[in-house]
Amino acid sequence: MKFGWFFVCCFAALNAHATDIQGSKDLPEINRPLGSSIVRYSEVDRSAIRLPLERVERVNNRLEIDRELYIDGQLIDITYQLGPRYDYSDYVDELRELLVVNGAELLFSCKSRGCGSSGLWANTLFKVRELYGPNGRQKYFAVKLPGAFDRYLSVYGIEQGNRRQYVQVRIIRSGVDERGFQGVDALVSRSRVVLPIQFAEDQVSSDSRDLISEIANNLKHLDSENLAVVAYSAVAPGGFLDDSIRQSAVRAEHVRKLLEEAGFSLKAAHGLGALSPSDGLSPERVEIIQFR
Repeated sequence: MKFGWFFVCCFAALNAHATDIQGSKDLPEINRPLGSSIVRYSEVDRSAIRLPLERVERVNNRLEIDRELYIDGQLIDITYQLGPRYDYSDYVDELRELLVVNGAELLFSCKSRGCGSSGLWANTLFKVRELYGPNGRQKYFAVKLPGAFDRYLSVYGIEQGNRRQYVQVRIIRSGVDERGFQGVDALVSRSRVVLPIQFAEDQVSSDSRDLISEIANNLKHLDSENLAVVAYSAVAPGGFLDDSIRQSAVRAEHVRKLLEEAGFSLKAAHGLGALSPSDGLSPERVEIIQFR
């Protein structure tokens, strides 16, 4: 059987599970790469999730994708770091072929420089710094999975210049009811909440502006004296820590002003750049922290 060894290799990866980040799990739709560990994991409900179906490029300092889907639903992102015995390129090719054989519709596939800029995939689309690498050492595909409900799966693989290999698996389950922003519950239970907003450069993107009012309304009954906006930003390839701190400070103040305009006033806004561990979250994020 052509794919028999593929299943054996994937199930052998069970020994790596002990190194997975807390709260992460594999997808039932696929098997994980051999000897891999999960280094990032997120699971959210979101609107207008982008599924690229063409190479990604930067034109006039903006991300440009000629063909893509925007999907509302549940988004699960998993970043695997591969072990030394398995090649990212082989895994991506074998998984793509196996999915198609089992009824998935191939929507787009690319490799090397045909995928465009690795930096855009890593820092803008997935917001996972580990995925940044040489443009000539990347692969990507997107499929629509078979079944009664719309499910889309994409896989992006990269080998960094230091030979570390990563695979990003993203599944979008369309039509899942969104629960809205549950900020109060998160602040009460964990003293922090990640705001579900995206940025275009250092400004909240147009797609996320409508969420600001929802966030403000959800939090307006809290004592704002005990809260602060805190932004984080990864160090760009070839950049410096001070740059990431300055960028995150600008973003934090921008979000604070938008919340104030929406009726929820906070006095404190701080940028920590890359000084705080992400704990599996995006390194490019804004949170509201309860500090006392």
